[in-house]
Amino acid sequence: MADPLRALRTSLAEQLAALRDVPVAALPAPLVDIEVRRKDMAGVGAYVVRPADWEALRAEEGAAGRPVPWWARLWSSGRALAAALAASPPRGRVLELGCGLALPSIVAALAGAEVLATDGATDAVAFAAHGLALNDVEAEVAHVDWATHGDALAARGPWDVVLAADVLYTGANVEAASRLLPRLLAPGGELRLADPGRAGARDFLAAARGTFWIRTERVGDVALHVLRRRAR
Repeated sequence: MADPLRALRTSLAEQLAALRDVPVAALPAPLVDIEVRRKDMAGVGAYVVRPADWEALRAEEGAAGRPVPWWARLWSSGRALAAALAASPPRGRVLELGCGLALPSIVAALAGAEVLATDGATDAVAFAAHGLALNDVEAEVAHVDWATHGDALAARGPWDVVLAADVLYTGANVEAASRLLPRLLAPGGELRLADPGRAGARDFLAAARGTFWIRTERVGDVALHVLRRRAR
C-alpha cells in the first residue's frame, strides 16, 4: 500500500497547507505522518485516515501555540456511534457535527445516506474528506463553527438524522447545541448522540426532555442516546 499511501499523504498535505495558508514544508511533521486503519463493524468495513502519532502531534501543536488536536484521535464515542450506525443504517439526509476523523459519517455514507460531515477544525475537515474519498463514497465536508455558522447550517437543513459523538464537553457547546439542534432536524428526524458520561451531556439531555423523547443504551463506557421530537 506504499504508493497509494504516498499519494494520499501528498494530497492531504496540499489541502492542509491550503487551509492553513502555509507552504507544505511548514506543516508540522506529525500532521502529515499518517496511517490508514480499517474498522469492521456489524459487517461494515470502513477505512480511517489519521495522524500516526497523536502525542507527537499534540506536543508539536502545543509548542506552536495551536489548539490541542482532539479531532485527530478515534475516540470511543465515535467508534460506538459508528458501530450503532452499521447495525442500524441511517437513511435520507445525514449531518454529523464535530466529525473529527468522520468514522460515523463514513459508515452513514457507505449505507447510502446523503452525508454532510462538519467540524470546527479545518485540519479535521481535510482528514474527513480524505477518509470519505478513501472509502469511495460521495459525501460533503464543511468547516462549521456552531457559534459563527449556526444560521447558515440551519438554512441548509433540515436533516433526517443528526450525528454527534462526544461534542458536549464544554458549557459553550451545551448552550450552542441546545439552541441549534432543534433547528436542524426534519419532522420525524432524530439525533443520535454518543457520549462517555460528560456532565455537559447530562445537562443537555435534562433540558431536552421536555421537547424530545429520549432512548438510551450503553456500550461499554459510552452512552448512545436517540432523541426524537415529542408530538405537540
